[in-house]
Amino acid sequence: MRMGGLSLGCQGHAVAKASAQRGGSPAAAVRARAGAMVKLAAKCLLAGDPAVGKSALAQMFRSDGAHFQKNYTLTAGIELLVKAVSVPETSDSVEFFIFDSAGKDLFSEMLEKLWEQPNVLCLVYDVTNEQSFNNCDKWLEKLRAQAVGMHIPGVLVGNKTDLADRRVVEQEQAQEWAEKHGLEYCEMSVKEMKNFEAPFHILAKLFHQLYKEKVETFLSLA
Repeated sequence: MRMGGLSLGCQGHAVAKASAQRGGSPAAAVRARAGAMVKLAAKCLLAGDPAVGKSALAQMFRSDGAHFQKNYTLTAGIELLVKAVSVPETSDSVEFFIFDSAGKDLFSEMLEKLWEQPNVLCLVYDVTNEQSFNNCDKWLEKLRAQAVGMHIPGVLVGNKTDLADRRVVEQEQAQEWAEKHGLEYCEMSVKEMKNFEAPFHILAKLFHQLYKEKVETFLSLA
């Protein structure tokens, strides 16, 4: 199975393939599966500067809020976390393979290999650190250089909203940047366990919608 394709983890794809091998119509098989539960899988890149809360977000999400890193430690290389998310307003789900990487340029060669064939992007910055927001341009440019010609759904996430008195990046400013670059936007406080699931629910919905569009295109051509 390909990590970079929508077919990964999709039961409908396997059914269509089996139907074709028996001499049936793949399109008919897909139609027969309409309404059945679909399980997708997506490679999720977690990007952003050091100390913005990427690893804390991933750990909180995986543990349903049970684990929070109180002391900051630099991610050494790459960490992989896996968790399934229900797609809002459907019976379907997306299993995310979340690649959390160190936010340092010294890992750039490793990042190039890590970032091959992504499906979705979670780009995190610190609302109290303007440089971390400005560097989102760099992270997005790096991603798109690795995914030329691909549509990669993504979400920009402003973390540390609990530090309101130290905030320097306003919500309107970040929302405008996200919209300009075709990303969704949300804010959270991992420390206060507020809204930490929102980025992945947004990504699940976006990825599922992309899958539906692919299926509809396939059926229209069949």
